[in-house]
Amino acid sequence: MNTTDGGRRQPPIGYALRKLDRLIEERFERTIGKRGVTRRQWQLLNALVDGGYSSAALNDTLAPFLDRAAGESVQQHIDPLMQQGLVHHDGDAFTLTDAGRGLLRSLATDVQALRELTAAGLDERQYEQTVANLQTMIHNLEGAR
Repeated sequence: MNTTDGGRRQPPIGYALRKLDRLIEERFERTIGKRGVTRRQWQLLNALVDGGYSSAALNDTLAPFLDRAAGESVQQHIDPLMQQGLVHHDGDAFTLTDAGRGLLRSLATDVQALRELTAAGLDERQYEQTVANLQTMIHNLEGAR
């Protein structure tokens, strides 16, 4: 698909998605990294807010964000959270501790501001349509296996 924006050719979607993800990663690092939390750790804390997860469930939840080719795993991100007393591991269930819940609450404002910055200039309908379009593309490619 060859689209233009005011006479300029738009970059391919893969380029735009990778650049957006890289920029989100960089902003997360600047925003919450100064508090000793990575984007993956934020995602883990956020996943655990509603209750315990097994290792398999956490792996499924974070799978789209992990670079398996580079050997990245949930374990390497959750270990520091457990060492800091933010996550408790009992058997095969991971849960947030009170300290983990407190950290998650304190980071929520920063993360919300980042989300608002990312979507600035889009009204709610445009944002929802963008996400729906991306989901359609994902479904198209998953179905073409």
